Amino acid sequence: MMFKNRKIAHVPLLLGFSALAFLAACDDNGNGSSNWADWFKSDIKPATVMIGGLNPSDFVRETQSGNYLAGQFAQYRQDWTTANLYLDKIMKLDPSNVELQQRAMVLAMQAGDASRAIMLARKVLEGDNRNTLALLFIGVDQIARQEYGAAVDTLAKMPKNGIADFIRPILIAWAKTPEKKVDLETLIATGPLHAYHALLISDYLGKVNDPERYFITVLTGGGADVHILEMMGDVYARQGNETLYKKIYDTLLEQAPQSAAIASHVGLLKDKRDNPEKATASRITTPAQGAAEAFFNMARILTNDQSPDSALVFARIAQHLYPTKDEAKILMAQMMVKAEHIPEAIEFFKSVRPESPDYLEAQRSVAELLEKEGNIEEAVVFLNQSYDRLKDINALIQIGDVYRRAERHEDAIKAYDRAQDALGGKVSSDYWSLLYARGMSYERSGNLKKAEDDLQAAMAFQPNQPYLLNYLGYSWADQGKNLDQSLELIQKAVTLKPDDGYIVDSLGWVYYKTGKFENAVAELEKAVELVPYDSTINDHLGDAYWQVGRKNEARFQWQRALNHAKDDAEKAKLEVKISDGIKIEVAPVKQAKTQEPDATIKQ
Repeated sequence: MMFKNRKIAHVPLLLGFSALAFLAACDDNGNGSSNWADWFKSDIKPATVMIGGLNPSDFVRETQSGNYLAGQFAQYRQDWTTANLYLDKIMKLDPSNVELQQRAMVLAMQAGDASRAIMLARKVLEGDNRNTLALLFIGVDQIARQEYGAAVDTLAKMPKNGIADFIRPILIAWAKTPEKKVDLETLIATGPLHAYHALLISDYLGKVNDPERYFITVLTGGGADVHILEMMGDVYARQGNETLYKKIYDTLLEQAPQSAAIASHVGLLKDKRDNPEKATASRITTPAQGAAEAFFNMARILTNDQSPDSALVFARIAQHLYPTKDEAKILMAQMMVKAEHIPEAIEFFKSVRPESPDYLEAQRSVAELLEKEGNIEEAVVFLNQSYDRLKDINALIQIGDVYRRAERHEDAIKAYDRAQDALGGKVSSDYWSLLYARGMSYERSGNLKKAEDDLQAAMAFQPNQPYLLNYLGYSWADQGKNLDQSLELIQKAVTLKPDDGYIVDSLGWVYYKTGKFENAVAELEKAVELVPYDSTINDHLGDAYWQVGRKNEARFQWQRALNHAKDDAEKAKLEVKISDGIKIEVAPVKQAKTQEPDATIKQ
């Protein structure tokens, strides 16, 4: 989030739809007040910025400005709960300040305290009865309470401006569904997302007339993402429109290999395509669920528009309206990951219901985050429990990956073997990555024959996987065997992934291994352009320069490698090269350490 100048006295409400950002805590209209965050990060000494001669005891005194700055810092770190606590302290000193109430209202919603946010919205309206966000929050709560007539009246009072004009027609339409007085024609004509909700409302009311019109309006208006397409497919399946639901499902299935968002739904999509009567789970059954879908749609748009603060508000509103909506939980978990709030992300992923098509992926995400936090054994225990409950083969493979990334290769191999046993002893094409991963662990633990067997078996399933081609080619080159085949595999990998500096480095280094130093220089220069600050690639280029007589440039690259090296032994070798150079001979093959293959298996 861009951290701009702020003042407590004037906090404008940003509601321009083009910006898609409306949080009240981001600007002060550029009036030039000092930016405390810049000061916090700077080298300015405290004595030059504090007013007066403060004693150490003064730093424990609670002040309004201190609470404000602490709250701002918490908000800067996207710690909404802590920011809300500090702002609450400020509000006690100035309880009638509408701007503070408005900011606290937004922070409360971001922190997941919808009840407090709605209570504050009522206070805001006492001082500003045209406040857009406060009216929105109250209208949402009225829909949640099934006070539909009141919700329509409240939402209609929202001032005309970008984001309000966009969301208001959808919310009012859902609030009018119990009386079946929805103007679908006007809603369809408003925009693609509105047409999508008109389709959902028609399905809710029982009959979709002219189904192709919705389909064309949403798609030609650019309003369809993966989630919306699947929801539309489900509507058409329930309505018995075979042409449209099969077209949508088949299109999504074709895109599945390139889309992680679709991958976890493949089995479900196939099932619904062949058995349309099963497309029931996504059906909206209350106006509150329909309104929640609208806010979820907006949260996804705002997330893609890099407006995480606003996106979180909309996602929290969706959660308030539809507490069991798993898609909103997953979106908020992803937001927490980006904000580096890992414990909160884990809790969101854990709250996904077992009947959700995203449940297994959510479970794996919990394990990934536990691993990221350094809790290796806890991640393994969690995955074992997941396998025991669900018999998810991927959980066993992930256990192997966790151990492999921790360089516990013997444990990794045991986990991969267990996964293969669970598959009946034979690995199918759906689990080719098991062979690739186990092959890497065999190679790292020195069992080169078994590594080669696994890597070649994986390549039989995936002959055009660039990272697999690169790894097998390098494994051969490292052993000084099959050098022609090694070169062929890595050249193919470069053709498939020409913008990957690590694969290009592999090609250059195999040229070096085979004594083709001019070719090596050409490829390694490309690799350095693609990845300028990898110590091993810089080291490789330095060696190649030395072999062709470009000794000053060689020492420059070695120095560059030394500047970015992390391993003490590697640093010592580089220092010797910088001092003494190297013998004019072919060096052993080594691979750029930054290219850890576990990060590339899924690509």
